[in-house]
Amino acid sequence: MVVIGGHAVAAHGYARQTVDLDLLVRDDDRRAWVDLLTGFGYRLFHEDAAFVQLTPPTAAHWPVDLLLVSEPTFAGVMAEAREVDFGTQRVRIPSLEHLLALKLHALKGARPPRDLKDLTDVAQLVEANRLDIRSAGFQALCLKYATPEIYERIVQAFGG
Repeated sequence: MVVIGGHAVAAHGYARQTVDLDLLVRDDDRRAWVDLLTGFGYRLFHEDAAFVQLTPPTAAHWPVDLLLVSEPTFAGVMAEAREVDFGTQRVRIPSLEHLLALKLHALKGARPPRDLKDLTDVAQLVEANRLDIRSAGFQALCLKYATPEIYERIVQAFGG
């Protein structure tokens, strides 16, 4: 698994509040993850082809969201992932490029107000990591995983 979402964003330089744990896992491992978490008392809240949401057994635990990806996608993310300390554990987080790709992909399908959180994450990751939003590489990443309109929103967030 790879820790994504707010915890990965924080590990890449933008600390923000988060109230859940988002994990990137192989789609082939879906049942094993659901069985493991329900064995810990989590309850299945929502499930579709690419996403599983589980509610925690108590208020002291975080909800868990599983983003399910194909084996080739997972292997690509894992190949560039790095380990970080997460409490008392070492976990893998995606590279900055892969995290931005995930956020851009989420923006592509997000509706207000959810899109503001992902747009803010992208903008803060750009700022924290001193990325050039006008570079051909950043623009290509935006166009591959999002849309020209989303790229323009990011440019506008930095004053046009």
